[in-house]
Amino acid sequence: ASSELLRRESQFPFSSAMYVRRGSKCWWNSAKEGIFGVPSPSERRAPEMEHHLAAELVQMDCNGKRREATVFCKEYEIKNRPVKILGATQGWVAMPSYQKEGETELSATQDNRQDSTEPSWVDVGCDSRLFSAGGSGGWTFANLLERFGNITFRFSDTHGEMMSLETYSKYITSPEGLSDDSPLGIYDSQFGDDEPTSVLLEEYSVPKCFSPDLFECVTAVDDKESSDDNSTQSSTSSNVGESRPPFRWVLIGPERSGTGMHVDPLYTNAWVTVLQGRKRWLLFPPDTPFETIGMIEGRPQIPSSIWFRDYYELVTSTSWPKQYRPVEVLQLPGETVFVPAGWPHLVLNLELCVAITHNYASEFGPHYSRMLEDVSTTEPEFAWRWHRGLRACGREDLIPCD
Repeated sequence: ASSELLRRESQFPFSSAMYVRRGSKCWWNSAKEGIFGVPSPSERRAPEMEHHLAAELVQMDCNGKRREATVFCKEYEIKNRPVKILGATQGWVAMPSYQKEGETELSATQDNRQDSTEPSWVDVGCDSRLFSAGGSGGWTFANLLERFGNITFRFSDTHGEMMSLETYSKYITSPEGLSDDSPLGIYDSQFGDDEPTSVLLEEYSVPKCFSPDLFECVTAVDDKESSDDNSTQSSTSSNVGESRPPFRWVLIGPERSGTGMHVDPLYTNAWVTVLQGRKRWLLFPPDTPFETIGMIEGRPQIPSSIWFRDYYELVTSTSWPKQYRPVEVLQLPGETVFVPAGWPHLVLNLELCVAITHNYASEFGPHYSRMLEDVSTTEPEFAWRWHRGLRACGREDLIPCD
C-alpha cells in the first residue's frame, strides 16, 4: 500500500526531472521565478490587516439588533471577502523565530524575501536548512521531527494511510520525493487527539479576530451527556474531535505539494497560518463557473502544481472575465489567510511548509442558511446534536424553524 501511495501522481508528469540543478529549465524551475514574487497587479492581491486592529471590538447592526463584534468580522466575515492577517501568531509557542541579530520583528525576513529579484528557494542538498528554513524553535519541520519523529501522521481524512515523520523526512529528500510532480503532503485532522501530540494544541490559539465557532456548541451537549453517564472522560481534545466533523489540521508538505482547487465543506470559513515556508494562493468568487477553473464533476482533482501549469496564465490574463478575477496571496511565515465560505481556492507550497488550519461555522456572512441546509443533508446525526447544542448555548435564534 505504501509504495502505491508514494507513486500516486506519476500519471501527471510534466517534466522528466522535476527537480534539476539550478540553471536548468524544467517547467517548475522556470515557474518559480514568477510565482515566488508578490502577486501583480495589485488589484488581484488580497488586502492585508494587522491582527491587533482586526480584533478590536465594535458595535454593529445585525438582523435589527445591536451586536458587538470584531472589526474583522464586520469588514470581512460579513462581507465574505478574503484577507491576509498579519501578527496573529503573537504569543504562540508554535511560531518559530526568524529574527536576525538586532531585529525584533519577522518583517525583515519578509522584506528580504519579497524584495529579492533573484529566487532564493531552499537547497534540498542540505537537509538541516530544508527542515528549518532558517527558523528556530516552534513548529519548524526540524523541530517537529526531533520531537515526534516516531509518531505517525495522516495524509488524508478519506483513507487510513499514515507515515512517521522520520519516514516522511526520508521520502521528501529521496529521488522519488524530489521528482514527484505533486509530492505527498500531510493533512492530519487528528493531531493532538492523543499523547504525545496533545501538547501541540497548547502551543497555538485561535486568533481573537474570528467570530465564535458555532460547531463548538455541540460539545456542550456531549459533555453533559458524558457527565450524566458518570463518564471519567473530561472535555478533552479527543472528545471535541469525535463530536463534530474534522475541523483542524496540521499541514506539512514540500515544494510542489499543496491542495487542488476545492470549496471547503459545509459552507464553513477557514483560516490558515504558515509557520514555515511559503504558500501561493488563488481564491475565486463563489459564482465562478467550476468547470472554467478545473473543477469538473466526475473527474479527479487536479494537483495544484499541474493546475498552475495549465490554468494560471488563463485566469490571470486580460481576457478572463473581471467578475471571476481571482484573489492572489503570497503567504509567508507568521501570516494568516482567511478563506471565506463558498470561495473555490487552491494552494501551492513553494517550499517545505508547515501550517495550521481551522474550519469554523460562523453566524455571519451570506451563506448561513446554506450551511444549515448542507449540515442537515450531509451530516444529519451531527445536525441533530448541533441544534441541541445551540439551545444549550442559548442560541435558539440560530436554529431553523421546523
